[in-house]
Amino acid sequence: MRVGEIELEIIDIITFTGIMITFITGVLNLCQNKKTLYINNITKFRVIWINTFRAYIASLKELSNITNLYIITKDGFNKIAYRRELEKIVSLIKMHLNFTGKHDIILISKVEELKVALNSYLLIYYCKNTIKFIKNEEELLIKFDEIIDSISEKRVLEQFLNLGINTENLNNMSLFELKKQVKLLYLANPVLISQIIKESDYLINKYENEIDCLNSEIDVLVQIYLKAEWIRCKVETRIWPYNRFNEDKTIKKLHKKYKKVLEEKILDNK
Repeated sequence: MRVGEIELEIIDIITFTGIMITFITGVLNLCQNKKTLYINNITKFRVIWINTFRAYIASLKELSNITNLYIITKDGFNKIAYRRELEKIVSLIKMHLNFTGKHDIILISKVEELKVALNSYLLIYYCKNTIKFIKNEEELLIKFDEIIDSISEKRVLEQFLNLGINTENLNNMSLFELKKQVKLLYLANPVLISQIIKESDYLINKYENEIDCLNSEIDVLVQIYLKAEWIRCKVETRIWPYNRFNEDKTIKKLHKKYKKVLEEKILDNK
């Protein structure tokens, strides 16, 4: 009888152990499945994010293409529609990025610089094309006053002031104050307006070079940024502890790799 009781106890223990193992395995599988589903969803939406971001950058590149800008500067082209589209794309890019991320901030800054350069380029062209054929001084002053009212970039106004007088500490001035100073300076001395026409080609060429350089810098930053995000997608799908992604380290490696590839291309072209 004693032997039978022991056998029953052993069977109970084995049964209980089996139930516990099955329960623990089920819980672990459930947790793993939830984690896998979460990772798959995150990866899926990150891929969508990458593709959307790529489309926004492509639109910005189209808007900042120098050949397209030549067409936009011609009389009759709707520059207001262009500037609205530019503002829209820049805003979408900024909202798509992380305003607290180190590398995101650098990219946002470059995109903002490009927007300012593009707007300034168009405004200088607009000013030049509007006043270059006006001979009547009174008409010229009226038209110049209208031009200044339409300028929305502080940088252009600062350049107008620097053409007239050697000024410093303009960064602290508001847009309204800059417009006021430009009007006071040029309306009191209409001869200075002709100086804008003389210097406009130099300023236009300067903006074209700046736009070209900023486009190149944005190209590099975006290529490295997208590659880093794709690496993040692959790393985060791995099992622990191999799923930790170091953004700074990855981007530094990619910068070195990009520089090396660029140097090899230069050597091949020689």
